[in-house]
Amino acid sequence: MGELARKVPTRSLPNWLMRVVGPFDREVRAILPELGKRKNASNEKARRLLGWAPRSTKEAVLATARSLSELKLLKAG
Repeated sequence: MGELARKVPTRSLPNWLMRVVGPFDREVRAILPELGKRKNASNEKARRLLGWAPRSTKEAVLATARSLSELKLLKAG
């Protein structure tokens, strides 16, 4: 991704800080109910019944970065 790779967010914030920021930021507030929840999912059924094969991790990350760039959701570094 060259120069675009430097603009892709890689940081994460601890849950307690998200809860502090939530009351002041609408986007953060929207995800507060999901904080701390463990999500255990599998694609086994889709593979078995549909013969589906997911993208590789590398392909998925690159596609996400391209999409963020095309939607102009990356901030200037």
